[in-house]
Amino acid sequence: MKGEWKTALLLSVLSGAAALGHQLLWTRRMIDLLGAGAESTSRVFGVFFLGLALGSAAALVLSGRARRPWLWLAAAEIAIAALAAPIYFLPWWSSGIWPALGPEGLTSAWGGLVKLGLSIVLVLPPAFVMGWFLPFAAKGLLRGERSLDRHGVSLYGWNTLGGVAGLALVVMVFLPLLGAGGAAAAVVSLNVLTALGCWWLDRAGTPFPGQNHAEPTPSAPRLANTRTTRNPWLWGLAFLSGFGILALEVIALQMLMLVAPLSFHAPAGILVCVILLLALAAFATRRLTSLTAPANLLAPILAATGVLAAVTPLLFYTVAMATGGLPPAPNLTLFGLRLALFVVVTCGALFLAAGLLFPALTAWSGGEDGGGRRWGGLLAINGLGGLAGAEAAHGILLPWAGPFGAAWVVGGLYAGLGIALAFFPADSGAGNSPARAGRVTGAALGAAALWLLLGTPVRNLSPVNPHMNVTVLETLSGREGVLSVVERADFGRGLLVYNQYMLGTTSARHDQERQAHLPLLLHPNPERVAFIGLATGITPGAALLHREVGEITAVELSAQVAGASRDWFAVENQGLFDDPRARVVIEDGRTFMAASRDQFDVVAGDLFLPWGPGEARLYSREHFAAVRNSLRPGGLFCQWLALYQLRPEDLEVILRTFQEVFPETWLFVNTFRPDSPALAMVGFRDGQLDWETVERRTAAERENRLLRDPVTRHRSGIELLHLGRAPDMGPGPIHTLTNLWIELAASRERITGEPSAKYLSGQRWLDWSAPLLARPPEAGGPA
Repeated sequence: MKGEWKTALLLSVLSGAAALGHQLLWTRRMIDLLGAGAESTSRVFGVFFLGLALGSAAALVLSGRARRPWLWLAAAEIAIAALAAPIYFLPWWSSGIWPALGPEGLTSAWGGLVKLGLSIVLVLPPAFVMGWFLPFAAKGLLRGERSLDRHGVSLYGWNTLGGVAGLALVVMVFLPLLGAGGAAAAVVSLNVLTALGCWWLDRAGTPFPGQNHAEPTPSAPRLANTRTTRNPWLWGLAFLSGFGILALEVIALQMLMLVAPLSFHAPAGILVCVILLLALAAFATRRLTSLTAPANLLAPILAATGVLAAVTPLLFYTVAMATGGLPPAPNLTLFGLRLALFVVVTCGALFLAAGLLFPALTAWSGGEDGGGRRWGGLLAINGLGGLAGAEAAHGILLPWAGPFGAAWVVGGLYAGLGIALAFFPADSGAGNSPARAGRVTGAALGAAALWLLLGTPVRNLSPVNPHMNVTVLETLSGREGVLSVVERADFGRGLLVYNQYMLGTTSARHDQERQAHLPLLLHPNPERVAFIGLATGITPGAALLHREVGEITAVELSAQVAGASRDWFAVENQGLFDDPRARVVIEDGRTFMAASRDQFDVVAGDLFLPWGPGEARLYSREHFAAVRNSLRPGGLFCQWLALYQLRPEDLEVILRTFQEVFPETWLFVNTFRPDSPALAMVGFRDGQLDWETVERRTAAERENRLLRDPVTRHRSGIELLHLGRAPDMGPGPIHTLTNLWIELAASRERITGEPSAKYLSGQRWLDWSAPLLARPPEAGGPA
């Protein structure tokens, strides 16, 4: 029996690790298919949680009929691996979906339905089977002297701790060493190991009697009764626990990303820390329930969580201002430790308190049906609450109140229910003496009063770092993060993302306009053009100055960015949103290009952050191939690179990847300043760079008298920007959706060491480009 228990706990850890590892990899793989937009991410996340909840609900019935629960779990783990296969093999079968739908279908209601359908078909089945583990494991374990109120809480804690291990393994080990495909195989191996362990337990154990419902053995304690199972507090608080945890997790992630470097690793590290705190809370509950009845813990947990949700924004703000946030560390391990310490100091108490609620409810529900059938219902309700909480945070609380105010609002929900529970106890038979009832009521009222007092200072906090000395014109918060429109004398007006990165400023207007002028002047008749990335709208707006352009499509991932561009930069972007020649499409650039076969004469890609979560997909071989297919005969693709964000090895990988699709690649710059160079990779669907075309186009623009940039009004100016053909990069790594080479490498560099000391700016850029400029001129080309 003791060996069975230890083995089951190990299997609980393995199952949790596989579940969270799959969830991370599924989300990334589905984003490859559906696009990196916030709606796509939320859709996949929601379907995953819905699958878990439905699976737990199904286990409520199935586990009661199972005579061999460990054999069921062995089959379930193998089923998870099999059902996940279509997700991991997406590149082999999904390439025709978006071309068949077309750009109009992709951006219509049909496109949304197709994405929802794909999410349900691919993610729901394996997530549904994942939801079986805890109820079936409870059926296999919780008999004899084991009961849900004691051993079930431990099982839950170890399963949660396994999720921490799974996330850490995928982020720190599997993806860097094995790539996305190898990481998938490694996580599937965890399912196989769990299945083998469950099969061994089935072989070593004794089947249950053949009754329809599991009955406790005579020695099993009956710590719960029908009155408890029908108590509305049990089910309502199970829903609240999921709702509050996921809402607070979404809010805390947005709050912490105000200081954590934008990268792949930072949000994953934050999630690891939060789930670890929830696991520790489960183990703490076991100790607390040995001191008092679980029902007695509920009101104090709710009151404490309410106060801590209001305190956390103030604590975060104070610590962030005192420490300067989370600067890069010498190595990934040290950065992880700093991040963990920051999360624990600022949010640790909140998630420990909130994490106590569901384990306490598990303990309160007791051990009446040692198999844990009721637990399946609690897990299902908790999962549905989590889905509702995440959606409420993304869609209502964050847009309305921002990250600081949203935390305070969720705290109010906890505090209010704490008061209600103090006045209307969940279990009047749990030792609720008049004196104790008075203390609990007084504490709950005091917590609510403290929550109210903290409301004004919390709501007055600004998500923009005051040390930046900017005037904040507007701040937007929601699924897509925190975006602020700010103004300062030295850079004019700009879009600030998460306190960290300017999407564009009015002071750099002419450089941004040149990113449109250059590719348009290389094409003989750029009638239909597309821009991937909008930002302030200055770059696509510059295309309106070219009379040959008849239709402009600007593809932008973020509705927040598009709204700010429309409201605050209309003058600088030439009234892009009101011009009949232009349309702004809210869609992922990669999926839109994949759907747009033979559509455009010119496609220009903006300056994408190589270390931004999901953005490096736009430097992948798959994306470059989709853009090539979107071009008309003679069309060209111009992808801009912010060299001051790339190391030489990153640039070489991107160039090599681009040359896989466009063997003839020409290089241009858009500025002569070596401190912030931007490089253009230009490739044609067919044909060559023609300087006579440049001569005719620049002459036509001088006649039109709309272009004021002296460099782009003359062929000689374009020649000054020209660096020649891209050198052959030779054999070496390329960036694909399977290996995520650029995203992982750039993200790791972003959070370790001194990345600015390695990026291609200043003397490093001059040294890299010197061999290009030293080459003899090509026949018919510029000197």
